[in-house]
Amino acid sequence: MLILNKALINTPVMSLQTGGQLGSTSGCIIDPRKMQVVALYVGGPRIHEESVLHTADIREVGPLGLIVNDADDIMPIDEGLVRLQEVMAMNFSLIDKLVIDDTKKKLGKVIEYTVDSESFVIRKLHVGQSLLKNISNSSLLIDRSQIIEITDKAIIVRSASIPETTGLAQLVNPFRKTSSLGTE
Repeated sequence: MLILNKALINTPVMSLQTGGQLGSTSGCIIDPRKMQVVALYVGGPRIHEESVLHTADIREVGPLGLIVNDADDIMPIDEGLVRLQEVMAMNFSLIDKLVIDDTKKKLGKVIEYTVDSESFVIRKLHVGQSLLKNISNSSLLIDRSQIIEITDKAIIVRSASIPETTGLAQLVNPFRKTSSLGTE
């Protein structure tokens, strides 16, 4: 199932073992190399230090929230989370990231994104255009397959335009007959 990134923020984290709420999410940790939400920041009255929940530990995303086995799935951020620390050090955020195409045309900025609730892979980017470009206030929808490169400053995507490969001079009229002299 596809969900918007907003559905992952301020969402209760529920324990399957106790049936109660362990805390709630406050933000996403995104690995830009995989374009995937790898963990979520979690806080709450029972959580006394900055903690995270790996998306691999989420059993289900449902109407009650994110369901995990038990409180042991929520881990404090410390030196033991080496790979996650590396991703967190990147401090990558998709929201407000500039999106340009391969012809250097500015398309807009990311206003939200769609995540697969099973794998937490980011599937679509919702790009808001400037008011001058888009009077109807709708956004562009960009699939992850269109992304060419992700940098600190921008996301570069394949252009939607098709370059002209043939000019009129290269077209041959199949209905014209050539004479034996090479002229018509």
